[in-house]
Amino acid sequence: MTVRSGWLLNPGQSRADTRLSPIGTMTPTGSTTTRAGVIPGGTPLNLSMSGMVATISTGRAVVQGTSTQGAYPEVVTVAETVTIANGHASLPRIDSLFIAVYDQLFDASGQTLALIAYTQGTPNASPTAPTAPAFGTSYLRLWDIQVPAGASAGAPPNWTGLGLLTDRRVFTASVGGIVPTADSVAGAYAGQWRDNATTGALERWDGSAWVPWSSAVRGIAPGSLSSGSYTGQWRDGSIGLQRWGGSSWGPGLGEFQTHTPSWTGSIVNPAIGNGTLTSRWCRVGRQITWLGLMSAGSTTNGGDGIWRMSLPVQAASNGIVTVGSCNYFDQGHQDYLGVCQISSGATTATFTVKTSSSSGSFDGVSNTVPIAAGSTSNLRWSVTYEAAS
Repeated sequence: MTVRSGWLLNPGQSRADTRLSPIGTMTPTGSTTTRAGVIPGGTPLNLSMSGMVATISTGRAVVQGTSTQGAYPEVVTVAETVTIANGHASLPRIDSLFIAVYDQLFDASGQTLALIAYTQGTPNASPTAPTAPAFGTSYLRLWDIQVPAGASAGAPPNWTGLGLLTDRRVFTASVGGIVPTADSVAGAYAGQWRDNATTGALERWDGSAWVPWSSAVRGIAPGSLSSGSYTGQWRDGSIGLQRWGGSSWGPGLGEFQTHTPSWTGSIVNPAIGNGTLTSRWCRVGRQITWLGLMSAGSTTNGGDGIWRMSLPVQAASNGIVTVGSCNYFDQGHQDYLGVCQISSGATTATFTVKTSSSSGSFDGVSNTVPIAAGSTSNLRWSVTYEAAS
């Protein structure tokens, strides 16, 4: 029979029938196989060292055999101790601890036994860990132990201080449960979830990769997310919400940033020389707020013709001329108030100021308007406008 039941009254039922049946199904990896792993809760199957004695704490695990063998539920009810063999005289090695099952019906162990299996590695200048215990087809790697040359009970190394213990435990959960792990094991099915302790993010397996939760539900990701999952994703930045543009995070929503305008004249372009030309801008959606200052120096050349300053972002083609404020200030003399103007679809702004006390006297700012530019000239502006995109 190829159709089997785990608990049906049946004289022909085997223990393999019970292991293969879906009672208490854990996370699947195939139609009849299970994701092997430690069952979370407390500090299951943790490793501590005392001299050359390794102690594995209590805990539970699921160990998958071959596809026809099924999965073995295992439990360590009392801490298990293993004596680590002395180190090689001159070369290091890596030993491994597994939780394993020897089942003589399926392997060459000649035993029926559940155990913590200790396997020595091969001494080498660049040692590698054993790939499997000596016997059996059902095992789960728990820890790798790097044994320095010359290590012994009389001269044990500082295992934790030297970083000689490597945690190889992977975890599992029941089907539909969230697996607490950051390992490189692929997901079992599209829609599986895991809690990545390394990134602090809940991740969903999309069929080919683990995707942070914010991509799946289009929520706002935490600021710790280093790379976005899709263009248009948002994260909570240090100053404000940041948008993922496909390759980098944009500045926080409403965060001011620097823009150095291109200063041009309708006839001959000016040159700032040893003066100052700077501006700051921010955006909220398509609303741009832009503030700027031109402070002339002794080598500043005002060029010829009407002055223009390049915008940080092109203006929308909305048929509207946007107007802000500006101030041409000649130090020690007079302020000339006016407006900063941005035409529909423009990439530059122009400046119009009063040229005298007469209400009808105004003109575009240039090297000669409202007065001849010199080292005491300053132009300041502030405007809010709609961006093209």
